[in-house]
Amino acid sequence: MVCPVHGVRMQRFPDFRISIPVQQWFLPVGLVLAMAFALVAPLPGSVLNETGLVLGLVPLIFLVNGYQTRLDMLSLRKRFVGVLLTGVVIGLLLSPFIGLGTAALLGLPASAALGLVVMASMPPTLSSGVIMTENAGGQTLWAMLLTILLNLIGIFTIPFILSLTLETGAEVVVSPWPLLLRLLLVVLLPFVLGGLLRRILSRKAPGWVRYVPSSCIIVTVWMSMSASRGTLFELTVGAFMMIVVGSLLVHGSLLALCAASGRGLRLAANERIALLLVVSQKTLPVAIGVLTALNVPIAGALVVCIVFHFLQLMVDAVIAARLRRTVES
Repeated sequence: MVCPVHGVRMQRFPDFRISIPVQQWFLPVGLVLAMAFALVAPLPGSVLNETGLVLGLVPLIFLVNGYQTRLDMLSLRKRFVGVLLTGVVIGLLLSPFIGLGTAALLGLPASAALGLVVMASMPPTLSSGVIMTENAGGQTLWAMLLTILLNLIGIFTIPFILSLTLETGAEVVVSPWPLLLRLLLVVLLPFVLGGLLRRILSRKAPGWVRYVPSSCIIVTVWMSMSASRGTLFELTVGAFMMIVVGSLLVHGSLLALCAASGRGLRLAANERIALLLVVSQKTLPVAIGVLTALNVPIAGALVVCIVFHFLQLMVDAVIAARLRRTVES
C-alpha cells in the first residue's frame, strides 16, 4: 500500500479482530443479569410470573431443541450400548442418591436440598457436554447420542426417582405419574414435534433460533426469582457456600464414577472423554420444568440449580482443556 502523501510504500499490518464466543456466554451472562434484575426491580417479573408465562416457555425450549436435533443420527452399536447403560446407571439412577446424601451430609435446608436433588436427577446438558467433548478431542458422535438418549430416558426415570428421594431429603411429596405426564407433555412432545417440523421444512434453523432456549431459561429464572425475592434475601453467605460445596461434591463424584467406568470398560481415550463430559453434566431447562411442576416455592431451589450449572461448566471447561493437551501429546 502506498502512502498518498509521501509516496512511500507502507507495510500492511494484519487485521486483528477479537472473537467473542457469544453463544457460549449468552446463558451464563443472562442468568447473572436475570438474578440482578430480580433483586433490584422485582415488580415486572412478579407481575409476569402471575400470568403463567413460565408454563409456555418450558415447552418452547424443547420444541426448538427438537428442531435443532438430527434424530437420524440414532444408530446404536454394541460397543456404544454398554456406554449408554453405564450413563443410565450413573447419571440417572445413582446421581439422585448422591445428591440426597450430599444434602444430608451438609445439612442443607429443605429448599436447597430440593434444588440439589432435582439437579442431580437430571439428564445431561443439551449442548455444552457435546461442545466440550469436541473441544477435548473426544468422540463427538457418542457425545451427541448419549445426550439425546439420556434426555429421552430421563423423562421416564425422573418422576420415580424423585418420588423416592425428595420425600426423604426435601420433605416434598411427589406423585410420579402426574409428573411423568407433565414431562411427556412439556418435554418429550415438544421435542418430537420439533424434530417432525425439521423434517417437514427440510432446512436448518436460522442462526438466531439457537438463542431461543437460553432466552426462555433466562426469562423463567427472572420471573421466578422476582416472585420470590424475599426468599433470596434470607440466603446467608454460609448457606451459599454450602450450596457451592454441595454442587462441587455431586459433580466431582459423577466425574470420578465416569472416569472409573471408562477405564473399567476399556474404552479408548476419545470414548472415555465423551462418557466423562456428558454423563457428569446436568441440564438446567429440564430442572426448571420439574421445579415448576412441583407446585412448591422454588426460588431457593433455583439458586442451587443455577450455581450447579455455573460450576459444572467452569470445572469441565478446565478438564476439557487439559484432556485436549493429553490427546494431542
